[in-house]
Amino acid sequence: MQREPVLEVEGLHVDIATSRGTLHAVRDLTFRVRRGETLCIVGESGCGKSMTSLAIMDLLPQAARRRARRLGFLGEDLSKASPKRVNALRGDRMAMIFQEPMTALNPAWTIGNQLMEPWLHHRPRQAGEARARAIELLGKVGIASAEQRLGQYPHQLSGGLRQRVMIAMALMCGPELLIADEPSTALDVTIQAQILRLLADLQHELGIAMVLITHDLGVVARIAHRVAVMYAGEIVEEGSAEALFAQPRHPYTRGLLACIPVPGRTAPGGRLGTIGGVVPSLIGEFEGCGFRDRCPYAQPACAQPVPVRRSTSGQSWRCIHEELPQ
Repeated sequence: MQREPVLEVEGLHVDIATSRGTLHAVRDLTFRVRRGETLCIVGESGCGKSMTSLAIMDLLPQAARRRARRLGFLGEDLSKASPKRVNALRGDRMAMIFQEPMTALNPAWTIGNQLMEPWLHHRPRQAGEARARAIELLGKVGIASAEQRLGQYPHQLSGGLRQRVMIAMALMCGPELLIADEPSTALDVTIQAQILRLLADLQHELGIAMVLITHDLGVVARIAHRVAVMYAGEIVEEGSAEALFAQPRHPYTRGLLACIPVPGRTAPGGRLGTIGGVVPSLIGEFEGCGFRDRCPYAQPACAQPVPVRRSTSGQSWRCIHEELPQ
């Protein structure tokens, strides 16, 4: 029996006004995330992953404009909710782990003050419990001497500890939805593995719906239940992690997978795959497949509107090819 969806995104667009015209950073995104499920959104830098997360949280920069047919969160349409209502949900029922903790944390505030702030904002009548909750969560994310850490400042912590503080802060109010925007990018490999294991354990324990944004397919393989591959502002393929790694349907997904080494198959020092060309400009209107100028299987029909194909296993992809040549 499938669990109910926590997040339902239908027809999400993000447009940014520039001096050269409108930049369509996110184009007609549709996906859903169920309780206890991890959806990984993967793609090259600049494909719209972070803009998608900021649009869901209503934290877009001033020049950006969001529109959607529906942004469902626990049955409520956030695209029609008032700013006051969204502010009441953000940090409470839905939370975000930002990409770089050193810039996301306030250097002038202690760790304790920053951890307790969301609790005091959303639960002012329970102020006495804020400190105990902060200590509990610091311990849960693996920080020793949690009570002493409350009086420290961000610069006194290592990168791995700062990222754990960010995770604890996001969990303070017990959210139903957690969005993690490349939470391990700035960390070394050992700490990255610890953070990913921590997120997976916490999600399993707490039953949170999680959207993990990354460009690292190694991270996806470790933690994802479902994967959405983004290119040029739109989702070009979506499906279970197992299906996507076993049988990529879109040429871009196949190209990404060819760029990573495969244990037992990639010879030490051997050449990895590459994707030639550059991402197209997203300023102005265009039709057809955004990947066609870089695709080895491109045909004239790729310049026309591209159908979304679906398999019986639930995998979907945006391509004129039902099966890619081997």
